[in-house]
Order: sequence, then structure tokens, then C-alpha cells
Amino acid sequence: MKCDVLGQYYPFWWSITSGGKSRNYGYPTAIVELDAATGEVYIEDTNETTLGSAGHALDLKVNTPGTENLKIILVERDANCYSHLKNVVKRRWPSIPIEETEGPFEANSTNIYLLNMELKDALAATENLYLGNSIYFFDPLRNVKYETIEKVASKRIGWFYKTGTEFIIFLFTSDWFLGRKDFVPLPRSLEEETWSKLEKETVLDADSLFGNNEWRSYLLNKKRVKDKERILVELYKNRLHRWFRYVLPLPFNPKESQIFHLILCSNYEAGVRMTKDEYSKMTANPKHEPDRKNALGKFKELHPEVFYDLETGRRVPLHWRILWSILKQHEGGICDCKCRDLRNIELDFREIENILAWLSEKGYLDRVEIDNAWDASTNQYKLNWKTINKELEINPPHPLRPISPEQLSRLEDTRK
Repeated sequence: MKCDVLGQYYPFWWSITSGGKSRNYGYPTAIVELDAATGEVYIEDTNETTLGSAGHALDLKVNTPGTENLKIILVERDANCYSHLKNVVKRRWPSIPIEETEGPFEANSTNIYLLNMELKDALAATENLYLGNSIYFFDPLRNVKYETIEKVASKRIGWFYKTGTEFIIFLFTSDWFLGRKDFVPLPRSLEEETWSKLEKETVLDADSLFGNNEWRSYLLNKKRVKDKERILVELYKNRLHRWFRYVLPLPFNPKESQIFHLILCSNYEAGVRMTKDEYSKMTANPKHEPDRKNALGKFKELHPEVFYDLETGRRVPLHWRILWSILKQHEGGICDCKCRDLRNIELDFREIENILAWLSEKGYLDRVEIDNAWDASTNQYKLNWKTINKELEINPPHPLRPISPEQLSRLEDTRK
């Protein structure tokens, strides 16, 4: 299910970030799989073999016109998995010269790179490759270590919420509380002396996921599993905001009570919005479509002073244009004066900051303290939905309902 969704997402992402048909897909792009595995997945329940996420990335590269400037980098540390991956490539895509993809980068004309090495070595090896707009997929056997997120992000995102890099992280959400055949769920108490040996191992795994142990008081308790799943995702989002303005968890319900998330992390407003719209279409989630005309009328009644002395030809003030862009474009309602869409409305950082401060003063935004990776002093804000609902009669977006196997199957049948 996860791989099928990525198989649809990769072409969607590439068609946008490459510049699209109108620009001949000319912008350099890269898909980097940091846990590439074998390129195939065996589904025990149905006794079938399908493409894994790395296989979908290769299929996009080999079988889609215009992908000359797309790089595919597959990193797999396990020697057996890597050997299997090479065999899958030979069998499914015989036109790919394996020796060249494994050889010196300067002699590689394929833009496909197969790397059997640890992450730190792969990062060092690819440091001088120009990747352009890139998406990194983290799909570990159990959980992504937060230090891995830090290592990759620090190589790519060199200043305050720099665009051009997206992460997709696979999170085994419900397994932390329900367990699975080889994984014991988290204990339901903070008292370490009551934990079993296997529960202690799970707690340490969660420490590794978050990069600290501050999560424990929120999740090691007797709350309902559904509540703890929601809290887990929120806590993890907060950690990822260190590198990314926008963190979009896409929920999936493969069977019974099992829930996992593919978490999209990005600093590009429009890309996240388009992804959410596409997911909503797939899952029949309602699209967030507030009544602009009604809200603008309310805004004008409340703040007539900002409509005075408008520049010639401008029908609405910057205050409204900026607020509306945040409402429509910004996942989680997070914003600051350096957001790309706001800079498209007004180039002057100081003017944008002045308006954000005004919107905060009027209650539409709240100042938030987000621990960013660059120790930047840029003010950050978040939509105050209580005020927006009361004053502008706009409701917040509904929480996303998870996609089920049946929905995905129907979607694939439709596309065929």
C-alpha cells in the first residue's frame, strides 16, 4: 500500500519540481532512497510480488520520457538486500548497465547510482553531485533515528527553511502501542522498574526516533490508543519543524486497527498544498474551501482602515492577501516573513513582518517559538483558528481520514 502510493507520488512530484512539460522537464531533480531494500516487495497475504518504492523510482526513470535530468540514488547497507536489488534491476530493467551505476560517478552517464554503504559514507560519496530539487525517502525496518534526519538535513538545508529538499518519512504509528509479531508495544507506565526487558528496548527505540526522552511523559500512560497515536504524530511533527516549516502526516489504514503515516516534510508551500489536495482526492477527504467573498466582507467591516488609500488598481490590502495566502497555502498555518508565497505578494521582508505582527495583534495569528536548526531570530507565527472562526466564519480544515486498501484498489482500477 505504501509503495503503491509512492509509485503514484514520485511522478507527481517529479512533474512539478522538474519544471513540467512547458519547461521540458529540464530542472535537475533527484530521488534518494536511504533504505532502498531490494526494489520489490513480497505480499504474504496475497502471495504476490510488487514493486517497492525503489522499484517505482527506477520505473519512473526508465519508462518516462523527459527524465534525463532526474537522478535516482539508491542506498542499501545490507549486502544481501543489495545483491537482491541488483538482480531485480537486471531482470526488470535490463537496459540499466549495473557496472556503470556502481562505478565512479564521473564515468556514470545513467544518472542512476547504486550504493552499498552506510548512510554517512553515502552522504560523503554524493556530496559533490548536483541533485537540484530532491526528495529523500526514509523507510527503515523499525524507525528512523532522529540523528539520521539531522545528518541528511544539515547537508541539504543550509539556511533558514531553504527550499529544494523534501523528506518522506515512514512512521509505524499504531505499532508503538499495539506491537507486532517481532515488536513489543510501549509500556503504559513511566515507572521503569515495571518495564520488561523488551519494553525497555522499545522505549529506547522511541528515544532514538525523537532524539530525546521528553516524549515519555506524554505517551507512557493509560490513555486510549487513538489518543496516543494522535499525540505521537504531533510530538514527531514538532521535532521535524526544526528543519521544515511544513510537516504533513498522511494516514493509512492497511488493516483493522493498524495505522501508519507517510510524513511529508517541505519548505515549499505550494508543493505541500498540491500533495494534500491530491491525497484528499484519492481518499475522498473534503478539500478545504473557505468562502473567500464572505470572509473578505467580514474582514473589511472589522478593519476598514487598511482599505483606505489602496494603491491604484489594488482592490484588497496586503493584510488580507497575506492572511488569505496563509489560510489557503500553509499546512498547519505556520508562517514567517521569508515564506516563498508571501514574498511573491510583497518583496520587502520588513513590510511582510509588519503585517504579520499586525495580524498577530488582531488575533488572527499567534507568535510561536519553534526550535529551528539555524538559531535564527526570525519571528514565526501560526493561525489562530478560534479568532478566524469567530471573526471570519472560516472553519479549520478537517483532520485527514486515512486511505484504505479498498480505496487504493479502486483508484488503481480507475487509472488503468
